[in-house]
Amino acid sequence: MENKSLFFDFGGTLCHSRADLLPMFREAAERARVQVPWNEYLRANEECWTQLWPEAPRLVGAMPAFADRVHEMALRRIGFNGPIDVLVRYIREEATSGRWHAPFPETESTLTRLRDAGVPLHVISGHVDYLPVIIENLGWSDLFDTVTFTQEAGVQKPDPRVFRFALKRAGRNPADSIYVGDSWEADYVGATEVGMSAIWLNRGGQPAPGPCREIRAPGDLLHYRRSWDGKRVSRRSPRRSA
Repeated sequence: MENKSLFFDFGGTLCHSRADLLPMFREAAERARVQVPWNEYLRANEECWTQLWPEAPRLVGAMPAFADRVHEMALRRIGFNGPIDVLVRYIREEATSGRWHAPFPETESTLTRLRDAGVPLHVISGHVDYLPVIIENLGWSDLFDTVTFTQEAGVQKPDPRVFRFALKRAGRNPADSIYVGDSWEADYVGATEVGMSAIWLNRGGQPAPGPCREIRAPGDLLHYRRSWDGKRVSRRSPRRSA
């Protein structure tokens, strides 16, 4: 029986991606040896993000990257007169480093075991064009068949266009695909509305808003596989080298 494909959310599911961006920005500014009025910058960053978002799909693969353009525009908007190119480069390096995206326990070993057992793995993330670099820096590029981030679709999860975009890229049908994510609305509801099966990653053991399949940690997927295709993934499979 052909393997079903597993699609994963990224932040909150595979990695703990820090939501507070201010420490990251401050680290970049210290490296650039500049002072930035952060309250003004954060407001300008949000405004510029909203302003540029309609152009986001067109900017995939462009240089500078979408997120770099947002940072550049925000710095100019607040009248920053320091070396913008240097500061933006440091922000990008900080934002894509492993210090800000820490894998949860068992994540890498679980992905490796599933991959070694022949399960096709994919990512659908509410992220921008920094994501492939983040995954590369984690040493995970070889684990995934495809990586899709919402900038490419121009909409955010749970919009069904994100999931359809990813399924088309992967060459998979919804009925042959399972999505795993930690957000009930963005991940579980979004995936099931396009016909995918879904598993809710409920780390905290919260009451489910509705009937669902759920797990507490990625390693639980090694048990779940018997229920989706009748096969078992050995928990003793060798760890893939980085």
